[in-house]
Amino acid sequence: MTRYIATFYSQYGAVQFLKHARTHHIDCRLAPVPRVLSSSCGTCAHYSSDDWDTGFITKDLETIYETTKNGYETVFTNE
Repeated sequence: MTRYIATFYSQYGAVQFLKHARTHHIDCRLAPVPRVLSSSCGTCAHYSSDDWDTGFITKDLETIYETTKNGYETVFTNE
């Protein structure tokens, strides 16, 4: 399993992502965004999955980062 961080444009998006993750049995928790990452709402979702794409891509999803030994690597950015 790989660890990811998802950032959001709104608190609503973060809560919706958490509900989606729980429904699909994905280990997920909400937390403040790490200082080295930027975010519009300040809340992120830490989750573990085999793939970054959990089936939740909405207008509230900002960016998804893969957690690496050297920090974070961007794997998805919503345009």
